[in-house]
Amino acid sequence: MSEALESHHIPKSLLVVDDNELFRRSIGKLLQLISRNGIRDVYEASTGQEAMERLTRNSIDCVLLDFQMPGGDGLHWLKKIIQQSPGTAVIMITGEGDEAVAVEAMKAGAMDYLVKESIRESELLRAIINAMERLQMKRALEYQREQLLQAERQRAMITSVATACHHLGQPAMVIMAYLQMMQMKESSPDMKDMIQNCLNASQGIADILHRLQGISEYRTIPYLSSASSNDPRALQILDI
Repeated sequence: MSEALESHHIPKSLLVVDDNELFRRSIGKLLQLISRNGIRDVYEASTGQEAMERLTRNSIDCVLLDFQMPGGDGLHWLKKIIQQSPGTAVIMITGEGDEAVAVEAMKAGAMDYLVKESIRESELLRAIINAMERLQMKRALEYQREQLLQAERQRAMITSVATACHHLGQPAMVIMAYLQMMQMKESSPDMKDMIQNCLNASQGIADILHRLQGISEYRTIPYLSSASSNDPRALQILDI
């Protein structure tokens, strides 16, 4: 048992939700047998509403939720728990022969399920480990999905910037060509200087457009703000 505990993630806090006080106590004893040092806090709730209040007050890693609950069945409270605490793993506890309920619970977001009549120490440990590992996998998949979306948004933005620079570069070159012709025909030194300043400015714009066409990534950084960079109110500037 100790090897299993060392190689798997055990939640630090766990909530048992069941209207049967004797069952809650028996689960608490099983959790003590699993690990005296792994699970730090075990909380109890006799109703779904009490469970929601407990989740508001405490950080809960895993919830053992009975299906037969007063004031709404376990599926009803499962959806509410996941909506309020999406980072909490939920294990549904069903009765014997409630396979259909277990399937619905898994579809609704439960990470695993247990049959109440056959819960043993090893079964409870397996379900907790399985639920926490599935939750970690779900988080990893969500992170990867967000990274892919961010990469696609970045690719679309960079493509748009490059296209805009290409279209802006053509009229910039035409302006420079006409300015050069005007400078060649101009005899006034003052006017030549003015045209040269215009040429320098146009060349600067052309250089910027050329550099923008070669960007490959972007990020935002805080700009002109006394607030912390982690403050969402801080002004942001695109750093290309």
